[in-house]
Amino acid sequence: MQVKTFSGQTTRSVLAQIKQEMGEEAVILSKQEGRDADSRWCQITAGVEHAVDEIQEAETQEYAAPSGWSRWHEEWSEIKEYIAELVKPRLQLHKLSPRQRLALEHLQRHDIDDTVILRLVRPLKSDAGMSILGPLGDLITFKPWGNEWKGRVHTFVGPFGAGKTSAAVRMALELRKQNQSMRICFINADCARGNGRLLLRHYAQLCDMGYYEIRDSITFATTIRDAAKSYDRIIIDMPGLGLRDSFKEQVEHFGLQAIRENSFHRVLSPTASSKQLTATLEKYRAVKGGSIVWTKIDEACTFGTIINTAVSTGLPISAFSYGAGLKGTLVPAKDVMLWRLIFKNQLPGEYTIHQNA
Repeated sequence: MQVKTFSGQTTRSVLAQIKQEMGEEAVILSKQEGRDADSRWCQITAGVEHAVDEIQEAETQEYAAPSGWSRWHEEWSEIKEYIAELVKPRLQLHKLSPRQRLALEHLQRHDIDDTVILRLVRPLKSDAGMSILGPLGDLITFKPWGNEWKGRVHTFVGPFGAGKTSAAVRMALELRKQNQSMRICFINADCARGNGRLLLRHYAQLCDMGYYEIRDSITFATTIRDAAKSYDRIIIDMPGLGLRDSFKEQVEHFGLQAIRENSFHRVLSPTASSKQLTATLEKYRAVKGGSIVWTKIDEACTFGTIINTAVSTGLPISAFSYGAGLKGTLVPAKDVMLWRLIFKNQLPGEYTIHQNA
């Protein structure tokens, strides 16, 4: 069933919207009425089994993978591996300077994909004095977390155990650090797990931030409307997805498709295997825009997956998180932090301390 919430000043006007957009088959799921300081309002949540409006069908399909996508994706990954194996003998790495070869070998030890290595070799061969950081930086984008992210709503998604809840709190604290007057609230959609729920509510109270819990699209529609009136930033903590769970169904269950300005941040850890990260990103393939937040940096022994993921998705890296506790354990991402992490095993926090010294 497709579920959507409509708002207006009168019941009649809202019902007219539902009829026009969802058709005669729409079923009323809930209705709320009230009065603000200067006007009345009505909010109705309706559902329909089959959307008849072409625009709605396109929105629904946005979260659905095309038929045979998984199999096609596997075959294309195999083809890329074969191509890389065929091309490697022709790379003529002996034409690179010793410094460039050492840098490439170092990246390979960090499990950088062969496809990324191939994209680095060509510009290096044209200039023996070129640093590998030049072409590497051309492949990866950064958008540091903070005031540059203007959207009001930010939703954190990712696998269980990646540190979504901790990252959400840490990123809220970073926003408050950059702008002490900013009003921030959390919306907890992961209410089934007690530890995360208590942690988020506890730190929201300590940090003087708002806290809400949602369980379905009806409570979410009311919550997001109330939160939008009182807060500058709304941070949504989503539950992880199980083996057979669908992100499309999760989005429809909570009614997230109704939010126009919503940045989705994928919370990932380099401790996961490349196949696990690929499978996770595939679950959220339909989510457009947003960023990647890397957590548990201090627990990983290699960091090539950070580069592989940035290149394959084209998404910017917004933050690095590491260590225990919540304060001083997250920094807005910058390119120099990743280079020092890869080539010197230096954590982003250590770079920040050195820079400020």
